[in-house]
Amino acid sequence: MKFLLLLLLAAHPASAYGRTADIRLYSLHKISSISLEPEGRDVLLGDRRLGPSRIYSRGAAVALDGKIKAGPVKTLRISTHGAGVWLSGPGLPRRLYTGDIVFSAARNSLRIINTVPLEVYLAGVVTGEAGDLSRLEAYKAQAVAARTYLVKHLKNHAGEGYNLCDSTHCQLYTGTGEVSATARAAVEGTSGEILLYRGVPAEAYYHSVCGGRTEDMSYVWPPERLPYLVSVRDGPAGRPYCSIAPGFRWKTKLYYTGLTRLARQAGWIVADEEAKGLRISAWGPSGRAAELEIYTQRRRVKVPATDFYHGIGRRAGWNAVRSSYFRLLPARDYVMLDGLGNGHGVGMCQWGAEGMARKGFKYRDILKHYYPGTEIGYD
Repeated sequence: MKFLLLLLLAAHPASAYGRTADIRLYSLHKISSISLEPEGRDVLLGDRRLGPSRIYSRGAAVALDGKIKAGPVKTLRISTHGAGVWLSGPGLPRRLYTGDIVFSAARNSLRIINTVPLEVYLAGVVTGEAGDLSRLEAYKAQAVAARTYLVKHLKNHAGEGYNLCDSTHCQLYTGTGEVSATARAAVEGTSGEILLYRGVPAEAYYHSVCGGRTEDMSYVWPPERLPYLVSVRDGPAGRPYCSIAPGFRWKTKLYYTGLTRLARQAGWIVADEEAKGLRISAWGPSGRAAELEIYTQRRRVKVPATDFYHGIGRRAGWNAVRSSYFRLLPARDYVMLDGLGNGHGVGMCQWGAEGMARKGFKYRDILKHYYPGTEIGYD
């Protein structure tokens, strides 16, 4: 792994690797302790070589146990010098990280910030976000979209002391341990390239499967509207590029008893109300639901389709309602959601990019298709 990372560093101009980002690791987890296992001999705490260790929070401080003992102190900084260190712990995926890593305590839990070169970070993001795809041109399109998102949102968490989190709230980053050769090649082959609209970095949103047509941004996140995030047809009628995706079509049976519980938890209905029915009351240009109505015993409650998609997903799992692109088939005790696609539907369809690449389209053609009116520039 050290050798591969050194090759990656050597393959880019020095300027590209002079820039770093601070990434919050395990941002969705509350961590009281974490184990460290150096990948090589060049993982250092100050000028001391680090061995297998454990870092844990102690009030407002952190401490380290292992060959080297330290603590309690406000922060601990380790430097990997390209070798990398494996992090793991109870309920945590084991992941490899390079760069500098700072451990501190916040509210009796660990806060872990990884300072990593931008292009190394991007190779990890592209692996995480496009890992199901296979064609290099689709990966290149993903690399440009991810780099653009990075540039546009580099201050997402500036008020919290870092740039980005490692979850899909920003972009999925799972370190460097499983970075694919295709992802590295895509990042290298598009080095520095971003999407611009009228000279300004674009909002390069993307999603997994559009289901045949992407959605206009204003119907997902009103009242915003951007002229390059409009509804576009994903290939020939009846044969969308993303139809090759696993789970392109899906069905979910939603019992009204379950809908009642979920709607109460989401605050759409009050405690004494019961969901008796569900209908789509407005549609977006793509054919996705834009608004739904939940019938109770005494009223109709309007719920934006984006809120419904996220609200059900957070409480029942993201496979329950995979997108807002569905029709409703009501029955006596339940309603069947007969759906297409996966994700919010705005911007680039990742499986559509894969389908276009399989048909011979290059990454610039793919980006032009999903972000009409944008152009490739350099950060």
